[in-house]
Amino acid sequence: MELTEKRRHPRVPVGITMDIFAKGHNVGKCRGTIADLSMGGMAFKTNAVLEQGMCLYLKINIPLEIRGEVRHTKDSHGGGMHRYGVRFHKIGYNTPTNAKPERFIAAKFQK
Repeated sequence: MELTEKRRHPRVPVGITMDIFAKGHNVGKCRGTIADLSMGGMAFKTNAVLEQGMCLYLKINIPLEIRGEVRHTKDSHGGGMHRYGVRFHKIGYNTPTNAKPERFIAAKFQK
């Protein structure tokens, strides 16, 4: 049986560390690693426990901030890292035009 891809945008593997904030939830500040990235979303791993539907603020160590929503979760076995899928709501930046996030993400697909 062949599975069909449901995503609108293909994902590219990356390994960027980020800070995760979940405003209004008792998660506080935590860190995670982006597993894969697309123009509309990403998957990341963290030891934080998040819930589907939570709104997150993600800050990467480049001048880029992302607001997104947890769309799916995959718990680890034995209490280790969890994997989450996030759909982007807003991408913000304070950089020159040639460093906009869309160009950063598109550059990952050209590699």
